[in-house]
Amino acid sequence: MTLSVKRFPRRRAALAALGLAAACAAAPARADEPASPRYAGALTFSPQGVLFVGDNVDSAVYAYPIAAPAASAAAAPLDVEDIDSRLAQLLQVPVRELSFNGMAVHPESHDVYLSLTAGRGAQGRAVIVRVARDGRLGTLDLKAAPHTRYRIPDPPAADAQFRDRSGDWPVPPAELYHRKARTPMRTMTIVDMKSHGGELYISGISNEEFASTLRRVKYPFDGQASETRVRIYHVAHERYETRAPIRAMAFARVDGQDTLVAGYTCSPLVLIPVAELVNGAKVTGRTIGDMGNGQPLSMVPVSYYGQAMIYVTNAAHAPRMIPVAGLQKAVAYLPDNSPKNYPSDMSPEYPLGPVGKGVMFVGSSLFADRLDDKFLVSLTRDAASGALRLEALPVAPLPMRLDTIWSEFDFPGGGPQASK
Repeated sequence: MTLSVKRFPRRRAALAALGLAAACAAAPARADEPASPRYAGALTFSPQGVLFVGDNVDSAVYAYPIAAPAASAAAAPLDVEDIDSRLAQLLQVPVRELSFNGMAVHPESHDVYLSLTAGRGAQGRAVIVRVARDGRLGTLDLKAAPHTRYRIPDPPAADAQFRDRSGDWPVPPAELYHRKARTPMRTMTIVDMKSHGGELYISGISNEEFASTLRRVKYPFDGQASETRVRIYHVAHERYETRAPIRAMAFARVDGQDTLVAGYTCSPLVLIPVAELVNGAKVTGRTIGDMGNGQPLSMVPVSYYGQAMIYVTNAAHAPRMIPVAGLQKAVAYLPDNSPKNYPSDMSPEYPLGPVGKGVMFVGSSLFADRLDDKFLVSLTRDAASGALRLEALPVAPLPMRLDTIWSEFDFPGGGPQASK
């Protein structure tokens, strides 16, 4: 998933800032192959170090094999303060003209790769930045670096737009809803990507009325793909839904089956056995919970004191740690056993189902990924300054920093070993 395209409530404003809406609307299907992505969006790595880059302008995925030496075991946890300002200087654009679209960690070097748009409108350019463990910044030459490309055959039409929701809600002014509605639907062709079992899984939408689509593409690309249409029962909305795509996804062994764990906007948690994702099928995912509204940003499998967990960040609330053990034999929520007649997630039952616990986090984590066995990495919006920081956070006992809060333990004599 991304701040500007993938998962954020301020998505429309970011799109306007980088000019993607105009670019998508002006991008007809072409027989020729562009030399490089015109937009760098969702990112993920394969276990072999292949970086996949989602391009929603040309409805394509680019694959870049990234050779990298193993990271030193003595490498310090990553901490890059004011990374937005540093990147603006590197890319020679104002900070306000940077849009962060995705993040992924190389599985061997543990370098962090960020996808951005630098500049606005027609001047905006797709950029991939490498952040080394020592904080050094560099860019990937998207044209010169060896790569292959997969073109998605059935994206939404270039002129397809969203429903205008002005009048649905008392704020903001109607004009902002008008702008949001004019966003090309093609910006959701690729929403999230994950490499799993030798295939690339791509969540997004297609040009079908049953729009929510999960694509499986083998790598190396051979031009073929398997497409499955996915519907879910959305508990808070009290209806089956087939349009909105999976926002973030991970994989786990659930009830003895290889299973895709999907997070949706508002925020259902859904299980889909991989065996059901066959070409041409229409499947109903098993809704087992709701994280309590918001929009999932990242889903990261981690080991927490030896227990398999999925760390989930969300635009609207603190991250959650979901035990995979809690997903086993989970009850599926359907119309006959779901909460009724409450305004969205204000029902006392929410968060609903085995969605784990919220964890303490100061600021807003826009993206997260597994840095190594001990650390997560987060692109974090500082709660006080609003600046961005790329920071390593311990998986356990809490993915947080102690320098950002004040507590009893900060006072003389108040350490954790003090008498109670």
